[in-house]
Amino acid sequence: MADDLYDIVVVGFGAAGLAAALSVIETAEEQAQRDFRIAVLERANRDERGGNTRWSTATFRMSDPDTLNSDFLSTLAAQTIEAGDYVRELANMASETLHWAESKGLSFEPLRLYMTTDDARIRPVGAGAAIVEVLGRHLERAERGHFFGPKGSLAVVVEVHYETAAARLLYSKAGGLEGLEAQKANGVTEMFPARAVIFCSGGFQGNPEMMKSNLGFNVPPVSIGGRHNRGEGIEMQLAVGAEAAGQWDEFHPLPVDPRTSEANLMTFTAVMQTVPYSVMVNTNGDRFMDEGADSMDQLYDVVARSVQQQEGRAAFAIFDEKVMRIPGYQTAVNTDKRDEPYRGESIAELAELIGIDAENLGMVIDNFNEHVLVDEEGFDPNEKDGLSTVPGLIPPKSNWSRRIEEAPFFAYPVTCAGVFSFGGIATNARGQVVDGDGLPIPGLFAAGEMTGLYHEDYVGATSVLRSLVFGRIAGREATMFTLAT
Repeated sequence: MADDLYDIVVVGFGAAGLAAALSVIETAEEQAQRDFRIAVLERANRDERGGNTRWSTATFRMSDPDTLNSDFLSTLAAQTIEAGDYVRELANMASETLHWAESKGLSFEPLRLYMTTDDARIRPVGAGAAIVEVLGRHLERAERGHFFGPKGSLAVVVEVHYETAAARLLYSKAGGLEGLEAQKANGVTEMFPARAVIFCSGGFQGNPEMMKSNLGFNVPPVSIGGRHNRGEGIEMQLAVGAEAAGQWDEFHPLPVDPRTSEANLMTFTAVMQTVPYSVMVNTNGDRFMDEGADSMDQLYDVVARSVQQQEGRAAFAIFDEKVMRIPGYQTAVNTDKRDEPYRGESIAELAELIGIDAENLGMVIDNFNEHVLVDEEGFDPNEKDGLSTVPGLIPPKSNWSRRIEEAPFFAYPVTCAGVFSFGGIATNARGQVVDGDGLPIPGLFAAGEMTGLYHEDYVGATSVLRSLVFGRIAGREATMFTLAT
């Protein structure tokens, strides 16, 4: 049991939690007022630490560490409500935060994640796992003691507690924050008395009951990291008066291959590289969406939501041999492919393999082909080419329309997985948890996916970035709060 008072307890070991913990260390050293003691709690074991971050592609909506995409502010403004200060602070601090990450040993590279891509993206070399391991090493060094001040007379002491989940906030009878109660994986309860708590423990996509009660249905988390995000941190703060934020009946979906549901990370790249060149059908063999409505970096959310609405949340991306010959396609697909697509020498044979009525699927493919121009001149697999179906097809296909006629024929199964939930708690631009009146709740800070922000649709390549930015801010603000108490 932790008998001594911690200055700060950080809950979570992903991008937000690591940025927060390291920011606490840096701010304590900068202020050089006294010794400092920090505990970092992580539900997972050491090998699986890092929550969603570890398994994330961790892309940022930037062309380089100094340059936000031109639509950064406008796109976020369109998908958020009354979050202007937060969004502006995110934009203002993005470059500084990435340079801070570079100083820790991360490096960034441009990324064209999908063959059909509109916007510039960058990511850390090594993606989300690199964030966890590189920043995690800095935190582990501090576990051995971080000395500073005159002649090294002061120290920050860090303790990392794996397989330890936050369970309950502790308050005095007078209403002051006293710390946190946690539960170890073996069922033992442990107390962490503290002056402040920074919650960075993710959303509730790993809690089927919370998903069903807020969304009306449940979908599997896309990664094992998401399965650790069960929403207790959100519920704990709501229970002490935190304001709810974000759209609670929405989430960030991803189209994935259901055959990989038991993997640490469900396969999604193969599906998303294929959809624009395919015909998407449900388990009845009927089309239900415009597969070429936009580039895949803009469309994947629509694909996943459309599949989620189909019977059994199941669909198939049907395509032919011509797709296999698209330059770069097989290399792109192989980045995370675990299972080969189903293959048939005829549409009827393919239908039997995937359990769809062969007659109906044949009619659907024939109808699609009849609405596709024979002349494929202008087909460009890397850009929106305007090669659309002719009027009369419902739904139409706006780009990359080619007949599905060259054997063999293929199908990737598609289902909908959840990346993170939109509903969370409200914070201000200083990372302080706020109540219904917008006033900070003393001692409570939060960052990352547990803080509500998005409405309707996710703004791609912003989640990990905001986790890093506001993790650092919350760490600094929590340290200053603690030193003043």
